[in-house]
Amino acid sequence: MTLDDRLQALAPLGFTARQTRFLVTVALHSGYCLRRQYAAFARVAYGKNVRDFLDDLVERRLANRFSYRTNRGHLYHLHARSIYRALGHEDDRNRRHTSPAHVARKLMLLDLVLSEPDVEWFATEQDKVALFIERYRVPLTDLPRTAALEGDQPAEGTRYFGHKLPIGIAGGCARPQFVYLATDAGAQPFERFLRDHARLLRSLPAWTVMVAHGSQVATTTLWEGAFRRVVGGVDGLQAETAHALAQYFVARRTVERREFTKLSVTDMQAFRLGQSRFSEPAIEALFKAWIASGADTVDHALLTSVLPETGRLVVRTLPFSYSQFGAFAGVL
Repeated sequence: MTLDDRLQALAPLGFTARQTRFLVTVALHSGYCLRRQYAAFARVAYGKNVRDFLDDLVERRLANRFSYRTNRGHLYHLHARSIYRALGHEDDRNRRHTSPAHVARKLMLLDLVLSEPDVEWFATEQDKVALFIERYRVPLTDLPRTAALEGDQPAEGTRYFGHKLPIGIAGGCARPQFVYLATDAGAQPFERFLRDHARLLRSLPAWTVMVAHGSQVATTTLWEGAFRRVVGGVDGLQAETAHALAQYFVARRTVERREFTKLSVTDMQAFRLGQSRFSEPAIEALFKAWIASGADTVDHALLTSVLPETGRLVVRTLPFSYSQFGAFAGVL
C-alpha cells in the first residue's frame, strides 16, 4: 500500500488529514506515542488541541492511555485491530502491549521518523522488499533474511529485514538510509547489523547507515570501528560497480543504436539494471562524452572518478533520554 492508500483506508474514522497521517505514521513505526510527538508532527504548541485529539482516540477505544512514572506525562498505545486491519497489517506487533524497554525503543524510532518529515520512510517488510526489488532491481536473495536458502532460492516462510528498523530515502536522493538503533555503546550488535545487510549493500551503488541513539548513550568510536571492519570489505564493490557501469554503457549504446541482435540476455539485464542504478547527472554526462569519443571500451578508472561515495556512516543523537522507562530503555 502507498501512503495515499493508507490515508484513504483510515479516512472513514473522520479525523483531519493531518491527524490521519499521524495515525498512519504511529501504526507503521511504533504503535506508541507521546503528546509531545503529536505536537511536533502537527507543528503546534502543546495544549488543548493536542490533548483533545489523543483523548478522543482513547474515548473511541482506538488507543489506551497510561503512564510508567508519575509526573512524566501520559503514553498512548494505538491498539485497535480495525486500524491495523485497514492498513493491511492486522497482526502487526505494534498493536501488542509490550515491556517498558520495548516501548522506549518504539518511541525512539518514532522520534527519529518525525524529525525528518521530508524523508520517505519504509517500515513494513513488504514495503522494504518492494523498494529494493522494484526500485533498485536487487535480487531477492540479496536481501537480509531469517532463513537459509534452498539451492539458490529463499526457503518457504523466509522473512526479510528481521531487525524491523525503518529505511528512509530523502526527496530527490537515490541513496537509501538504513537506521540502526543503538541502545548501548557496544560494537558487536552494530557489526552484526552491518553483516546482516552486507549482501544488500554490495548490490547498491550508494547508501548511508545512520546510528541513532538516545542522549543516555554516549557517542562512541566503537561504531566507527565496526563500520570500517565490515564496510572495508563492502567497499570493494567500488570496482564491481565500475564494472557494472561499464557493462551498462556498452549495453545502452547497443540499445540506442537499435542493434538488438547483438544483445545477449546478460546485456539486457545489465541495461535494465543500469537504468535504475545509474541515473545521476554526472554519470549521464560521462556516457554522452564516451559516446562522442567513439571509443570501443570504457576506462574503469574514469568511471570510478564519477561514482558516488559508496557507504557513509552518520551518528545521530536523539534529544531525549527515555529515562522514564527504566535503566534499560530501548534494549531488546
